Amino acid sequence: MSMSGIEVGEEVSTIYNDMKLRSTLKWVTFKIENKKKIIKDQSAEPNDNYGDKTQFDEMKAKLTSEPRYILYDFNFDSKEGRNINKIAFIFWCDDGNAKIGDKMIYASTKDTIKKAFTGLGLEFHANTMAQLDYETFRAEVEKKA
Repeated sequence: MSMSGIEVGEEVSTIYNDMKLRSTLKWVTFKIENKKKIIKDQSAEPNDNYGDKTQFDEMKAKLTSEPRYILYDFNFDSKEGRNINKIAFIFWCDDGNAKIGDKMIYASTKDTIKKAFTGLGLEFHANTMAQLDYETFRAEVEKKA
């Protein structure tokens, strides 16, 4: 449980482990429900008919001004032709439009949800839609792969 008193739902670790071991989801968003518990919000399965960037942009389009925790499964070929497959944690918190109380709760609970993601090494933070940039994130993922 976080210092804010919010607990992580049991499904959160299971979803992450399934993504890591079986690539069950391309992305998933998590929200805080009733200021008590972190639960799954939205998700999408990998779609081989669309590239990694297209699927990222679809995820981005579903976000609103409400803060969210996101797991995104990056899967692309590097410039050298090496396949890179890494899950990243993204903390989305719209500086311009999110309610101050929501920002505070999500920020104080971030470390708690990250503990559910054992072995996760990539983390990004975005406060504007412009900062949710696939190419910027991809470059960082490639550097750390």
